[in-house]
Amino acid sequence: MRAACRTAFDRAVDALERMRGDEGAVLAEDLRTRLRAVRKSAEAIATRGPQVVDHHQRRLRQRITRLTGPEVPLDPGRLEQEIALLADRSDVTEELTRLASHCAQFDALVNGQEACGRRLDFLLQEMVREVNTIGSKAQDAEVAHLVVEVKSELERMREQVQNVE
Repeated sequence: MRAACRTAFDRAVDALERMRGDEGAVLAEDLRTRLRAVRKSAEAIATRGPQVVDHHQRRLRQRITRLTGPEVPLDPGRLEQEIALLADRSDVTEELTRLASHCAQFDALVNGQEACGRRLDFLLQEMVREVNTIGSKAQDAEVAHLVVEVKSELERMREQVQNVE
């Protein structure tokens, strides 16, 4: 009787381990897919940066012309200074660099073999912080839309990570 119980127990444990392994593989693939979406959106935000500065430059010129009229000449130096200040305030290069670093660390943990649930959760918190900063600096509707997409993916990833040991 003891031998039969031991055999049944060993089979049950083996089946449980296989099931957990299969579930882990599916979960890891889902996290990789979502991480690719985050990276793609981050690339789109980086690409949009110079376009945002050009757009703000045109809008600033139009507003000044509308307010002062075409007969008042613009001081090109002052205009360029204002544009430079605007570009500096809306520059998200640092945040995108840190986000890329967090993504690389996240990917390495997902592809590793050790327990990493808490570290993944921490990295997701850091990623959300970077994306929130990008959103607060963004003065562009397209960037704001991309930020919302990234935050949505990160939230889905956070829910999945809660199932990781």
